[in-house]
Parts: sequence; C-alpha cells; structure tokens
Amino acid sequence: MATARNIERGFTLIELVIVVAVIGLLALLAAPALGTITGANVREAAGQLAGGMRYLFDTAALRNTKCRMALDREKRTWWAQCCDSATVAVGDDAKAAEREEEELARRFPDEKDEQVRKLLAKTALGSCTDLGDKRELPGHAAFGKLKIEGASDGEGVAYVYFFPGGQAQRAFVPVVEGSNVFTVVVEPFTGRARVVPGAVEVKD
Repeated sequence: MATARNIERGFTLIELVIVVAVIGLLALLAAPALGTITGANVREAAGQLAGGMRYLFDTAALRNTKCRMALDREKRTWWAQCCDSATVAVGDDAKAAEREEEELARRFPDEKDEQVRKLLAKTALGSCTDLGDKRELPGHAAFGKLKIEGASDGEGVAYVYFFPGGQAQRAFVPVVEGSNVFTVVVEPFTGRARVVPGAVEVKD
C-alpha cells in the first residue's frame, strides 16, 4: 500500500518549477536558430527597411530636400538621413554675397575655405543629419550584394537617395541569412519600396 501511495503522489511544486524553467530556457536558446531556419529574421528586417525607405520618400517630398538611407554592409546596420540643401541668395551686390557666405558658413561649419564651401554647396547635399538611431540587422542577417543605380558596388557604407521631386534611386537591397533571402526593391519614379521573396536578378 505504501508503494502505491508513493507512485500516485505526482510532482511536487519545486519539481514543476524546475521543469518549466528548463523548458523556458530551451525555448529561449532555440528562438534565434528558429528565426534563421524559418527566415523570420530576414523577413522582419526587410519589412522594416522598406518601411524606412517609404518614410524617407515622403519626408524628402515634405521637406523639399534630399534624404538617403545609409546601409553599412560591414557592421550590418542601417539608418536614415536628410541632407541640408537650402538654397542661398545669389546676386551682384555685397549684401547678397555676404548672405551667401553666412549661409555657407552655417551649413559647413567645419570647413574654413570659402571655395571648398561653395564646391560642397554645389553637390546639393551639404551636411546630413541622422533621423533616429542606427538599427542592426537581427540574428545573423546581413546585406547581400547591393545594386544601386549610379553607385559602384563595394564595401563600407552605401546610400539610396530620395529626392524632393518624388523620385528615388532605383535600388535592390537583399537581406540574407543562411539560405533565406528577401530583397527590398525601390522604384525610381514612384519611390515605392517593396519586399520581394528571394534574390532578384538585375540586368545591367
């Protein structure tokens, strides 16, 4: 009878807590691997990146300035920037020239050479400020081979530009983790950014 009572008594509270803790720990350790297997990491990252690009397209139009998405291939990070493209008054009189120099000094405070400031102003980029913090790709996700219109492929930071006239650079930004690939495609005339499953073949 004593043996039967011991068999029927079940688990103690401490034993149940230990079992639940072990299951929770195993689930926590398995979550990153599961994201890699299912492609959840790259799907999420591509969706966020496309959303950020759509936001920059709207921001460039509203602010009437150039904006760009910075993609750091080595550090696996991305962030948004808008660039100061304010126009300056141009004229023959001394006051117009003085106003122009003051504006260029404001836009390029680190550059002391007046001619260099004017050259920087012609690029229509000026100084670019970050919109928010840098974001890192989740898990082991990384950028694949980027294809951005007018830009050479290489290492380091690449930029996708959005213009005030409602246009953008045509770009293909693959996010890769293992065998999972999702590509963010930016259309040049509409600035629309969409996520496409898999790698996209780009004709030169």
